[in-house]
Amino acid sequence: MFERNSNPKKNNPKMNICLVQKMKDGSKVWHYAKNIVTDDGDKYYAQQASYTGASSGAGSTAPSPNFFACTAVLQNPTSADAAGSSSANFKNDTFNEFSTPILTGTASTAWSAQVVEATAGSGVGYPKVNDQDADNSGRGVDIVTYKYTWTTGQINTGSGQAIKGGCIVATADVTSSNGSIQSIPTATKLLTRWNFENPDSFHKTSTDTLTLYVNHTMNGV
Repeated sequence: MFERNSNPKKNNPKMNICLVQKMKDGSKVWHYAKNIVTDDGDKYYAQQASYTGASSGAGSTAPSPNFFACTAVLQNPTSADAAGSSSANFKNDTFNEFSTPILTGTASTAWSAQVVEATAGSGVGYPKVNDQDADNSGRGVDIVTYKYTWTTGQINTGSGQAIKGGCIVATADVTSSNGSIQSIPTATKLLTRWNFENPDSFHKTSTDTLTLYVNHTMNGV
């Protein structure tokens, strides 16, 4: 689904990844995916729900890994990773099963792994519930949204393989040092991962910006 200069209507709710690609001419293209919260991600949400703060008694143990401070990594393998590379629907995957991560750049202004968007001014940063960003077609009152942005100088796949998927890791597991490419250990746990489906791949050039919204709906049973 491609839509230029218009906000998309909320599509299939299972497509809870919404990525907006802004072109040099100002037009926008929406890309969708269905992300899977891993077993480690499920544990994080359970731990986070019971966390009442340091030294506060019962329920005071912080989640580990703590995905509240988290980083998104895109990937461009020759062909998309098969769901079930480690288990059905990526549920047991770690970074080891995430093939061809895009880890480029040697300075903070060019690094390709992006930290979740922080608080701006007096606003509330991400992750947040009930996101109000109109570009996010998957937002809602019972939905947690993570937002990431790549500028024109971050990632250029114009002369290589197209972007086909992504994942989220705890920022604490990413080594970032100016002058070096970021590194992530293969055993790193994932909050979630996905393959793009609509369309299933795309290129980002040095004149595009990307804004990624990862939406997790809280469905009690």
